[in-house]
Amino acid sequence: MNVREELFKNRDLDYKAFHSKLIPDIPPDKIIGVRVPVLRKIARQAVKENAEVLCEYYEERMIKGFIIGYRKCGIKAHLQELADFIPLIDNWAVCDCACSTFKFTEKNREEIWSFLQPYLSGGEYEIRFAVVMIMDYFLTDDYIDKSLKILSEIKSEYYYVNMAVAWALSTAYVKYENKTLQFIESRKLPIWVHNKTIQKICESYRVEKDKKEYLKTLKI
Repeated sequence: MNVREELFKNRDLDYKAFHSKLIPDIPPDKIIGVRVPVLRKIARQAVKENAEVLCEYYEERMIKGFIIGYRKCGIKAHLQELADFIPLIDNWAVCDCACSTFKFTEKNREEIWSFLQPYLSGGEYEIRFAVVMIMDYFLTDDYIDKSLKILSEIKSEYYYVNMAVAWALSTAYVKYENKTLQFIESRKLPIWVHNKTIQKICESYRVEKDKKEYLKTLKI
């Protein structure tokens, strides 16, 4: 298959106009306008055919990430593919959608955890990648303490990093309320992250009203 041809066959210009507003860092002429379920379908077929994927367009980078998640191979091969892919991440959507596809992490947490550490001191989307991976795969009994420590120590001026940290902490609160609440009550998080974390927790339908009211009293 020719991946680019498939993308243009499935383009939706109305969706392109809408989605372009959500990823303002990407020039509109680099967005074809293909919905994520269609991208996933193309990626699965590309894996079967071992099709070449270029990375000029936003959707091609998305497919590149999906392919890593769908390909059946050993962890060493996955880690090499991740190392090659991470420099291609230039927006939140490719980062987040790709991370959610890396289910092989669940059987290789130790290796992936070690792999992520250097990226926590990298550029904006390197850090976001590491944070979203922690949120998706390391808010577990074995890793929650280490994950919360790392998340609480991130000090960044990057908007998409801080948003990811707040998102991850709000997710951690739902899973490990008491442990996460300690970090919020300590007020040691960066102020913007602290307040955004509380906001995102309060937006969750999984948190009781009285707990939301208490959290609001902790805003700085």
